[in-house]
Amino acid sequence: MTNKKKMGKFKKFKQSKIFRIKAKPETTKIRRLRFRNRAVVMLLGYLTVLLLLIIKMLFIWINDNQKYELAVLDRLSKKDVILDPLRGSILDKNSKTLAVSQIAYDVILDPKTLLEDVDEVERNRIITELAKFSGQSEIAIIEMLNKSANSRYKLFLKDISISDKDRLVALKLKTVSYIQSALRIYPKGDFASAMIGFYNGVEGQYGLEQFYNPYLKGEPGRIFTNITSGELLTNKTIPAINGSSLVLTIDETIEQTVQAVMNDFVQKSDPVAASAIIMNPNTGEIYAMYSYPSFNPNTYGNLSSQLGPEWNEMTPEQKSEELYRAWRNYNIQNVYEPGSTFKPLMVAAALDLGYLQPDEFRANCTGSINVAGTNVNCWYGPGHGIQTVEQVLANSCNPGVIEIANLVPNDIFYEYMLEFGLLEKTGIDLAGERIGIIHDLEQFGPLEKATASMGQNFKLTPMQLLTGFNSVINGGYLIEPYVVSHIIDSGGSIIYSKTPTVKRQVISTETSKLITQDLESVVTTGTGGFAAVPGYRIGGKTGTAEKGYPRDEKKSILSFIGYTPIEKPKIVAMILMDEPRNDEIGGTGLAFSTIMKEILPSFELFGDNQKPMQVNLVKVPDLRNMDIYNAIELVNELELDVITKGGGNIVAEQYPAAGIMLPIGANITLYLETNKTQSLVNVPNLVGLFPADAKKMLGTALFLEIYGESDLQILNQIPPAGTLLDRNSKIIVNTSN
Repeated sequence: MTNKKKMGKFKKFKQSKIFRIKAKPETTKIRRLRFRNRAVVMLLGYLTVLLLLIIKMLFIWINDNQKYELAVLDRLSKKDVILDPLRGSILDKNSKTLAVSQIAYDVILDPKTLLEDVDEVERNRIITELAKFSGQSEIAIIEMLNKSANSRYKLFLKDISISDKDRLVALKLKTVSYIQSALRIYPKGDFASAMIGFYNGVEGQYGLEQFYNPYLKGEPGRIFTNITSGELLTNKTIPAINGSSLVLTIDETIEQTVQAVMNDFVQKSDPVAASAIIMNPNTGEIYAMYSYPSFNPNTYGNLSSQLGPEWNEMTPEQKSEELYRAWRNYNIQNVYEPGSTFKPLMVAAALDLGYLQPDEFRANCTGSINVAGTNVNCWYGPGHGIQTVEQVLANSCNPGVIEIANLVPNDIFYEYMLEFGLLEKTGIDLAGERIGIIHDLEQFGPLEKATASMGQNFKLTPMQLLTGFNSVINGGYLIEPYVVSHIIDSGGSIIYSKTPTVKRQVISTETSKLITQDLESVVTTGTGGFAAVPGYRIGGKTGTAEKGYPRDEKKSILSFIGYTPIEKPKIVAMILMDEPRNDEIGGTGLAFSTIMKEILPSFELFGDNQKPMQVNLVKVPDLRNMDIYNAIELVNELELDVITKGGGNIVAEQYPAAGIMLPIGANITLYLETNKTQSLVNVPNLVGLFPADAKKMLGTALFLEIYGESDLQILNQIPPAGTLLDRNSKIIVNTSN
């Protein structure tokens, strides 16, 4: 057969129909029956095995229940019991306790034994005594026991005192045991709370408690335990190692004074926040630190004592926000625009490299200055006139300090801002310190430089500014501030001792000395009159910074930095009020003065044989709108000296303002204005002349009014030489004592 024929057959085969043979119906029924029988047999087998397992489990449960239950309890009870160490104490510089941990005890119950093995009478007695001790109801305790009926370890009370534990032990309560723990106590409540921080039961939070947590926490101990057949066996105990204690630079007495004064001013001024720092500018030691709002670290999660009923009405979110504000230390965790308190740093930078020559420099304040097409105003609208460097600082004159800043190249100005530490942490040993926010040098144009010289458009923490300010008055050195003097371990050995840390010298000693002396005039004749302290020479600087963009004069931060003695400052203080709603009480300068009057006697600022000078203070009267003659007469009666600026016969403004206390002999500046269109006449010096000669000198421009004999020499005159008066005004002279 050929291949072709084969292929043909193959095709035919493929095309043919395929027939399937159908099974007979009897065969299908038999298969189904067989499958069903096998399934029934398998199911019966499974059920039989399951039944046997259930019977076995019931047998075990009935006969060996106690044995297996104890075995499970043994496994569950093989655990370590942690022994809490006593957290280290926090002490002030005189070893007065600010924070301490005390031995406490947790009360542990054995519900299973109490419910099953203790007779009913004794059980009821135990429950009754526990209810009396804890203040809980007997029903509540019974419910708690029933819920934990199979447990042999149930925490009933936490952190009871030793004496309370002894009371319970004396009652001989079966199934009640005690495990030692530790309780953190802050005996002085909210005393320096923002600086100290708090302990949350696990670790330190904020302030010293967080920063020094590795030293304070200690090492926990362990009790290795095992319950066998219902009996508690102690196999091994590793004792806890108590934490080390901190000895601070803080003085409790100074801190209490600062807190009392600041709380009083906060109540009167009603600011949204406030802060204060008292420290040694030469060593960096912090003597006191205050931050408002505050909290009590004993109840750190509850501000009801601070906020009253308002606290209970707050939402959880509002409570969290208020707690966060209270826990934060304003001195190191809030940034703000420093305002004029920065000006001494600016002037020091200009002096240090010789860009500013104090003997030659004179600023001319007309009330504003144009910077790159923008008018920058002085706080005193009429202008301060011609001023020396000292007067620019005393008057806190914005145009004057801008003129000084213009003498310094931008890169040098910026470099000094960095040298003063304004873009770095101070290094203070408190948790959470922030750093300032300053323009980059590339963005430091003429206007940015001008506003920066006034302490605006950049932000610092109060601690940053005060550290930089210290370098201006301490000889030129940037010193690291600190709160902890030394650390003592649980055995009484000193394991750490802090010594002053000098980061670098920023300005020369000569520059520092000059600025330190000039800043005394801020208090004697300038903007800081409220800061005067009888018996002490005080230097300092006021500051006001309006908040927001655009600026809101109703929302300002007021501050004052002051120091004493002038020759070599040993104590410096910074007071700050953020948005005081009532600033009519003398502000931060008066708060400074009030604090210093209380604490300065405790510092040995004068030699043993030298007593502080006695200074008599007088209250500045309101001289505005008075004529020049009456104003000067009133000032002279108070034994104050007069400086006149401007021209005219009417006092338009005065400096210092009315109400400020000044020492006898201090200057009052009177700013004059005229209501006439005619020309002004410069008053000559008539002292030492005879009245006849004085009349010739005055000519027809001014008239002479004589008190005393006309043939005697003139002893004094009103107004003084240099005053600009309206033509045809009078000069009053006196020839008699």
